[in-house]
Amino acid sequence: MNHHPTPPIWNNHDDMRYRRKLMLLCGLSPLLSSCATDFSQHKNTSPTDLARQLGICSTSYATLKNGQMDQIQTVSGCSNKHPLTADAIFQAASLTKPVTAYAALQWVLAGKLDLTKPVSHYLPKGYIHFHKVLARTVNDPHDVMPPSALAHIPLGTLLNHTSGLPNWSSQAMKPSPAPGQLWQYSGEGYMLLQGVLEAVSGQHFSDFMDSQVFTPLGMNHSSLIWHEQHHSEVHSDAIPGLWAPRPGKFKHALAAASLYTTAPDYGKFICAVLRQEKLLALTLSSPVKVDRSLGLEWGYGWGIERSNNGPHLWHWGNNPGFRSFAMFSPVSGNGLVAFTNHYQGIAMASRIAQDVLPGEHQAFNFHMVY
Repeated sequence: MNHHPTPPIWNNHDDMRYRRKLMLLCGLSPLLSSCATDFSQHKNTSPTDLARQLGICSTSYATLKNGQMDQIQTVSGCSNKHPLTADAIFQAASLTKPVTAYAALQWVLAGKLDLTKPVSHYLPKGYIHFHKVLARTVNDPHDVMPPSALAHIPLGTLLNHTSGLPNWSSQAMKPSPAPGQLWQYSGEGYMLLQGVLEAVSGQHFSDFMDSQVFTPLGMNHSSLIWHEQHHSEVHSDAIPGLWAPRPGKFKHALAAASLYTTAPDYGKFICAVLRQEKLLALTLSSPVKVDRSLGLEWGYGWGIERSNNGPHLWHWGNNPGFRSFAMFSPVSGNGLVAFTNHYQGIAMASRIAQDVLPGEHQAFNFHMVY
């Protein structure tokens, strides 16, 4: 069988309003810190000092060495903060997507899915598209993408963001540009992938991921929906930034963004990816160009950053009040995953990456990583 086909939890209008306000603020107030993303200024600052400077109360990260878990670290920049434990649960945001892709690719390798087949093959009655990320019951606003529209979307384009679907949409969706032509980051694409996985497995997506990923990998503190044990200062102290909404609680599983997890659990997941050569090969098999000036590409589920030492796979997460980042080298087996409860948390991840994967990483210069 041929397997190869030819960021934030708000809708696109919310994101545009936020960016317009941010640009206006940058222009009006020279007394504010720079609004441009420049993480290089922090490279000589210790993680603890950086947390204090930025006011990041909770950071938890795991490092990998030679494909094995190496260290679990916690950092707090708040003097009145209770001790942070390694099993603190964070919103992983878009780091949910690589975990969803992992489950899908496992089924591709098992012959249960085919990346070249149109989505209509798996959803012959169409796809229910909800208009609000957190409102996903039968009475909530929605439309139905007909099989005729799904027939033009190869399954693989959902995993590498070439489906032509928007990131989030509160209107009826139609691929633009046509599927397979250009990279366009799409949370909606992963929600459509969720619909396929639910249809093929016959399970609700949270149950499917529990049985296919979290339980087999020993990710005992991970879930796609909010449970009361997730309640902690990590959530109550989250700082979303100017004009951003407060963190929401995901009552419905979202393949694109609703993962609750810990640094050790996500480290276990990356170790599992590194152990599976066929899955890694499939992930890297049909890269698409993302940003030529930065040399960035995208595979099935992960961003790809090329270097003289081989590729680095990476992804970031951006939910209101939470930032996360993961990167690892399939060649050395070294990597990291970092979770923070602060809108400037990517700066912390960039600093930690310098210790684990030294060198300049263009992924941190990508315009969506902030």
